Amino acid sequence: MSEVWQVFSKDDAGLKVKCSICKKKYANPGSSTTNMWNHLKFKHKPKFIELDRIRMGLSGSAFNQDVFNVSIDEDESEIEESNSLISQPSTSNYEPELGQSDSTDSCIYPSPITDTSSIAIVHKTNSTLTKQMKMAQFTLNKSAKIKIDNALAYFIATNMMPYSLVEKEGFKLFVNALNPSYKLPGRKTLTESRIPSMYSETRNIIGNIIRSADVFTFTTDCWTSSSNQPFIDVTCHFINDNFKLTSASLGRIELSEDHTGENIADVVQMLFLDYEIPDRKICSIVTDYGSNMLKAVRNLNIPYVACFGHALNTAVSRIFNMDEIKDVVHKVKFIHNIFAHSWKAVREMGKFQEKFSLPNKKFPSYSKTRWWSMLELINVIIEQELGLTSFLRTYKNGGYKNLALQESDIIVLKNLTGDSYVTGSAILPVISSLKSKLSQITQLNESDDTDINEGQIKNMYTTIIEVLDQRYKDNTLLIMCTVLDPRFKIEYIKYDDLSVLKKTIAEFCETTYESIESDSYVNNISNQLASQKKSKTGMSVIFGTPENNNMDNFQEVPLSQKIKN
Repeated sequence: MSEVWQVFSKDDAGLKVKCSICKKKYANPGSSTTNMWNHLKFKHKPKFIELDRIRMGLSGSAFNQDVFNVSIDEDESEIEESNSLISQPSTSNYEPELGQSDSTDSCIYPSPITDTSSIAIVHKTNSTLTKQMKMAQFTLNKSAKIKIDNALAYFIATNMMPYSLVEKEGFKLFVNALNPSYKLPGRKTLTESRIPSMYSETRNIIGNIIRSADVFTFTTDCWTSSSNQPFIDVTCHFINDNFKLTSASLGRIELSEDHTGENIADVVQMLFLDYEIPDRKICSIVTDYGSNMLKAVRNLNIPYVACFGHALNTAVSRIFNMDEIKDVVHKVKFIHNIFAHSWKAVREMGKFQEKFSLPNKKFPSYSKTRWWSMLELINVIIEQELGLTSFLRTYKNGGYKNLALQESDIIVLKNLTGDSYVTGSAILPVISSLKSKLSQITQLNESDDTDINEGQIKNMYTTIIEVLDQRYKDNTLLIMCTVLDPRFKIEYIKYDDLSVLKKTIAEFCETTYESIESDSYVNNISNQLASQKKSKTGMSVIFGTPENNNMDNFQEVPLSQKIKN
């Protein structure tokens, strides 16, 4: 029987226990003594120490003097701590969790080890009193460690974290708190083993996906990292089995050689060969309008489309340099610099935003290679015009009042703002829409009822259209994309002889179909058609499937007739 029953006794019903010292009663229908020991620990500490020493078999022994050489009067807490570490399990059915002592009492009030040598003596002298957890319960096996290493590598790769993360003291402490037995891999292990292994697996997956696709378009660009290392990226775009447009990166390769057209073409061709992409599957490639990129495309002999984002950026950049606009843009850049380099300016501007009930917005940064970042900045300046003007006239005793925007400046900025969203088939319709808008502005300019500088807007549109016409005029590939897009067809196409255009597209479709045709492919399509429901679908309506939905008869229709339909 536990020593705690020297102080506690059960009532007649056996549902409660009563302390003989303070007469306190506790509900205790079972056999657990945890609550009673806790009561003694916090309410009757001397009695708790006395009974606990008896429980450990230490009372009155010579060993007691070695372990507990501090008297109760001098420091009761130290004795308490020692006892809590070497106490016996209670009579309850409590099962300790991993990493905990198998003593119920020590789980309730854990405390740090104050004298490890004393604890060692207790285990050596009285090994039957305590149990030690096996080391295997605290360690990771090899496969578990590799699994965690791979998860860490995935985290670093997908979030673009530096390899030095594994050497940071704070990160080490965090990982140790999660699992003390896990040892972080070094930078060398990550760079030479874990991440290359993950890349190899991913590359195999991408390779399998690419082999199942029929036609690809590629985008590529050169760039320089923050550590001044040059790279080239190649990405492929294709329609997957679920008819969804999908993208996959073929590689990011350090381009240590000069960025000449020949070297760029060699790198791109090497990736095509590495992924075993045949020429017949390559539809087009999209790049910027750099002379080296244009030469690389010519060397590769691939149909080319200029990146619309780069083209539009070039056009808008030319607008920013127009004589009647560049002075206003210069003001906008100067205003941005005030807030980008002074937290005091941001604080003072916040006061004016609150005073005039304006949104508490920061002025966004801009990049000269991202034209839309300038437009975002202009939009915020227009929105904050009232507060901004007051700020410029008062900040630093009016030192920036010359930057305050005049009414003519606001008109120019409002003329600049606008947006567009394009895909490959929408490029020609967008250019056509811009031309239509220009025509409308020309007509409006003849009226005296407008107070907007239409001539200025006309110059902006003219500048954009000159650049876009130069890069996309008579691009047969884009013409076919637009004609085959059900949203546009031939509405936006200016073609001298539509019959010639239709014949060109039909021949292209027939050639493409025949290039990817195979027995397994045709059989697969036939099986899918045979298994379809007999109800008429939207695609059947568009492509003229016979009214009786006889798929066998439809398969017998000549390819040229299918294309015509």
